[in-house]
Amino acid sequence: MKQKIKRLAVIGAITLAAAAGLAALIIWVILPAAKYGKAGSLEAAGDIPGAYEAFDRMGDYRDAQARKAQLQADVIASRSSEAMAFGGYEWLVLEERGGKALLLLKDTLDPRPYNEAFVETSWETCTLRLWLNSVFYEGFGLADRARIAETAVRGSGNPQYGAKAAADTTDRVFLLSLEEAKLYFPDNAARVARDARGATVYWWLRSPGLEPILAATVGSDGSLAYTGSGVHYATRGVRPAMWVAKA
Repeated sequence: MKQKIKRLAVIGAITLAAAAGLAALIIWVILPAAKYGKAGSLEAAGDIPGAYEAFDRMGDYRDAQARKAQLQADVIASRSSEAMAFGGYEWLVLEERGGKALLLLKDTLDPRPYNEAFVETSWETCTLRLWLNSVFYEGFGLADRARIAETAVRGSGNPQYGAKAAADTTDRVFLLSLEEAKLYFPDNAARVARDARGATVYWWLRSPGLEPILAATVGSDGSLAYTGSGVHYATRGVRPAMWVAKA
């Protein structure tokens, strides 16, 4: 009987060791390799902001940080200028690709809520998206409107809090996501925006915040506010973004 108990104890110890070894293999080898492969797939699919975020979150794994840095360097190198005038506004040039430039309004428009009602919402359903693609877009002249491209806007989640990505949309005018705000600006200072009076302000991103009643923002100091602000806040500035055909 004692021998049997000892045998069972040895078998149990071996089983536990094997399970622990398998768990360690999954945590330290298999999962990081899968995440690295997914980041590469995002890059190959043209989702540069998503790939940038994925490599960034991998820490020191393999050459993840070098690949992240290269993605940002390539975007910056694509710019033939840092700013341009279009449609009566001044814009920052964030990226140039395929005969088009990604523009972001240099200064914010007057504050508007992300959504008129304080309810769960997303970029797909919020009232700010509707306003940007109707009232704001229609304020451009016919020639300028013809240059504003319809864009497949990828649904954005919240990598810090795990909020699921919203649905993809097709827009002419949109807001940056958390991932894009990291990719296109090297630091907080570069993200700082001012209103018409010259005061630094918070501005909306299209990504969700901690909860579906919150939307992510950029703070007045340029930091990324992952927690977000209540979607009904009427004190956050608006910085439209759009892809525009180069003249």
